[in-house]
Parts: sequence; structure tokens; C-alpha cells
Amino acid sequence: MKVIIADKHFLSRTGLEYIIQKYFEKTRYLVSSVHGFIPLSQQIKTFMPDIVLLDYISMNIKAEEVQKLMVKYPEVKFIFITEWLPKTEWLPYFQLDIKWHLLKECDEQEIKECIEYAMNNQSFFCNKLIQFIQSNEESIQVIERNNMSCNGIVITQREREIIQLIAEGMSNKQIADSLNLSIHTVLTHRKNIMKKTNVSNTAGLVLFALKNNILRSDNHFLFA
Repeated sequence: MKVIIADKHFLSRTGLEYIIQKYFEKTRYLVSSVHGFIPLSQQIKTFMPDIVLLDYISMNIKAEEVQKLMVKYPEVKFIFITEWLPKTEWLPYFQLDIKWHLLKECDEQEIKECIEYAMNNQSFFCNKLIQFIQSNEESIQVIERNNMSCNGIVITQREREIIQLIAEGMSNKQIADSLNLSIHTVLTHRKNIMKKTNVSNTAGLVLFALKNNILRSDNHFLFA
């Protein structure tokens, strides 16, 4: 596995290096503190990493530039790790098809798990971040953030498929037939999805999926 650690901050880079060295043997990594879209894009082209651990704020990379990187290098898994930001600054990035996002206050184990899930192409988000994005608050005080759970939320590829079909209005039987599953399996998946996303009904699930860009954009009109 090859990894680029793209972060301006020395302590953050050092911490990520430590995790890579501790948990992922035989991993080659490149540490980058260069600013901007073009230098990072050139480094990705040269190094051809499997994963990029990216603080897009410290690296001064805008949402539209992140999108360009994701389109230009579709095989690269971009794991975003940033400081806590106001919601207005985060939303442009969450409108992209991101699958992995952590906070710099996430602990060692959560960062390790996120990398592992990325290697298996399974989504992983910091739970604090998801709770904030789902809330009506524009910002949250430190004391409130400290009381929020930081356990990661993992949305598997199968769960993404089921969320998509739920959003398209399919019944449990139709979903089971479409995915060649039993109704019991579909119900189990639905229960697990609801628990992970902390929602209690289909409308809440669709809202979660829309906010976190889990649904394909061509189906968003269903919920206008």
C-alpha cells in the first residue's frame, strides 16, 4: 500500500506517520506539506498512492479542486482529516461524493479503522461530524463537542445499495428481489442502517443520505 500524508501541520503529519508505521507494515508513504491543488496533483501523479490522507483546509484546496482530484484519480481513496469548522465551510465538501472524513480530534483507533475501511472501499465518517452536519446548528461549542460520541459510522457498499433503493421508494420485498436477498436480510440491514445513522424513519434516513451524498444525484428529485 502507498499513502500520501498531505497536511501543513507538523504535529498532524507526525501523528499520521506514527499510525501508518504502527499498524500498516510494508506501507510506503510520502509526507507532503506543499500548498495548493497543482503541487498535490503532481505528487499524486508521480507517487500513484492508494490512499491520500488530506487536510484540505491546511493545504488550501477548495471543494471544486478536491472534486477535480477525485475525478482525475478515481482509483485513489481520499481520506479527509480536518480541524473542526463552521458548517458553512464544510458543506461544499460534503456535497462531493466523499466516503471518508475524520476530525483531527479523532483518536488513534478511529483513524486506523478508517484507513482499513478505505482499503476495503467501505465508507467511514466520524460520528461527531455526522451529528453536526445533521443538526440545525451552524457551530458547536467545545464543551458540547466533547459530550458527543466520536465512534465512527461505517456505511458498507450493501447498505449504500439498500439506502438507494429505499430512497427510490421500493418496498422491502422489491429490494430483496432486486438484490437477490431474503426479506429478513433486508430488514436486518434496514435496522442496522437506522441504528448507525441515528434516525427513526425513512424520511430521516433519506435526509441523512442526501446530506452525506450517499444517494446518486440523478435520484435527488424524488425528495423535492
